[in-house]
Amino acid sequence: MKNRTVPGTKGISAPNSEPPSTVRLVIVTRHRLDGDALAALFHAHENFRVLCTTTSIRVATVVGQHRHPDAVVLDGGLIGDDHNCNSISLLHQFQKIPILVLDDDVHNGRLATMLDLSHVGYFTRRAPFAELAEGIRRLVKGERVFDPAVRGRIHETPHGWQLRRDQDAAHLGLLTPREIEVLRLIAQGHTVKRCAEVLELAPSTVDNHKARLMKKLGIHKSLDLTRLALREGLVHF
Repeated sequence: MKNRTVPGTKGISAPNSEPPSTVRLVIVTRHRLDGDALAALFHAHENFRVLCTTTSIRVATVVGQHRHPDAVVLDGGLIGDDHNCNSISLLHQFQKIPILVLDDDVHNGRLATMLDLSHVGYFTRRAPFAELAEGIRRLVKGERVFDPAVRGRIHETPHGWQLRRDQDAAHLGLLTPREIEVLRLIAQGHTVKRCAEVLELAPSTVDNHKARLMKKLGIHKSLDLTRLALREGLVHF
């Protein structure tokens, strides 16, 4: 029987039988060339098999639902991209599929977005490939994995992993995961009413979250919230 392929994607193929230890991946990147380069690295490693490389969140979701990969490698640049808002839902939808967010550099906003999601890990492209591969294997086993470059920015608390608080400046570590999500949506230009619809909350609840996060950050204007979100990589346009 020939290898099977999925229309609308590139590099989706899988032999009929694979070693039990093989980690099957879906790679989602902003640029096709990045996905192809990552796929080549993993294909050269006998313990990995790339099912799909794509720039489409929709395609990744479909492949994830039908092919059941062991892990997804997600370009961190897609998180907070107003044109790819489904990247956030992807983090939540794949509750049983580990996701490794691969960022260009450490961005507190993107890091904060996924800290409370137990199935999501975070690495930067500066990490050696051997460390990245080992991180994915550990993530598949159920461990939380983080690039050593971010270890100094986070700590484990009774309430889970959180950003360390910076007492000298407005910092996302002061915010709860829900407040960070409200900040992200507001920074993208959404009204309180629209935020409430997206988060399935009452407008008054979202308004309270907004008031609390602005007080914690010492920020009094929505424009300054947007500037903070852009600086921390929580959103980009």
